[in-house]
Order: sequence, then C-alpha cells, then structure tokens
Amino acid sequence: MVGSVDRSKTFNALFGLIQGPKTIVETGTIRSHLWDYKVGDGHSTLRFAEYCSRFGGKLYSIDIDPHAVVVSKSLVEERFPNADVEIIESDSVAYLKSFGEPIDVLYLDSDNDANLIFEELKACLGNLGPESVVLIDDCFKKGDYDVEKGKLVIPYLEENGWIMEASEYQALFIHKDRF
Repeated sequence: MVGSVDRSKTFNALFGLIQGPKTIVETGTIRSHLWDYKVGDGHSTLRFAEYCSRFGGKLYSIDIDPHAVVVSKSLVEERFPNADVEIIESDSVAYLKSFGEPIDVLYLDSDNDANLIFEELKACLGNLGPESVVLIDDCFKKGDYDVEKGKLVIPYLEENGWIMEASEYQALFIHKDRF
C-alpha cells in the first residue's frame, strides 16, 4: 500500500546534503487536505516548505491539476506562511523548459510514468550543476504497488556522472563532481 511507504530515509539523506537557502523544484504537489508525513502524496511539498521556512530559499511546486494547486497553496499558507513557496499550475515539462535559474534540489514526483519523469529531467538538465541533488519518488517496488518512475531516469543519471547516494523507495542522486 502506498500510504505505508516510508520516505524518511531518503529525505533525511537529502536534508543532510544541503544547507542554507536553496532553490527547490518539485513536480507533483499535495493532492489532499488529509495530508500526513506518514502518508504518501504531498509529503514533499510541506517538507520542502518547512525547509524554506527555516533556512531560506524558495520552493517551486508544479502540478497540472488545478484542484491540487488550490489544496497545496492552502496547506502551505496555513502551515508555513513565511516560506517562499510558489505553487504553479502548469504542464511540468513545459514549465521546466522555461525555468530560468539554477536548481539546487530537483524532486521528480509527478505521474507514475517513466517517460514523463525522463522528459522532466531532460527539460531542466541545464539548470543542474555539480552541487545539485536529484530525488526521484516511487522508484522501487514496495509490496503490490507497481512503480516505474525511475525506469528511464536512473540509468540515464548513472550513465551521465550521477551517483545514487541513497535509495529505498526513492532514489537520491548527487553528481560525481559534487565534492
């Protein structure tokens, strides 16, 4: 069951790699007001908003679903009103192609579609540098939940100088030139 998936190991590894204000870009956002850290959808949006509230930086969360955008804006404003967060209603690939600044943290978590996740990555490769971190949700099978988001993007990253730093249900990548 998706709700029983623990993402804390990879999120803790991610937050251990970054410090200070960061530009965080997330594809997919909160989909329900019934959000909880221990439940799947939306886990990241509020974790990233909390990070921005505490350490500075900005979160861009992109989702094509207008309802999810409204829900996400409401929850972020309620829980982290001082965080610099922009919830964008858009096709993720189109938005990422036009994104004009470096990305410190890229979180790929839109539809469970390996081709879409790969297109999202390709759309913003020019915004990633050696200090960037890439986290991909829903990469490894847990129970009966079939996941495939990492099917194309993981081999591509590994073939192009990225190292899987942590994995469980998610895959966390750093660039080989990070240090």
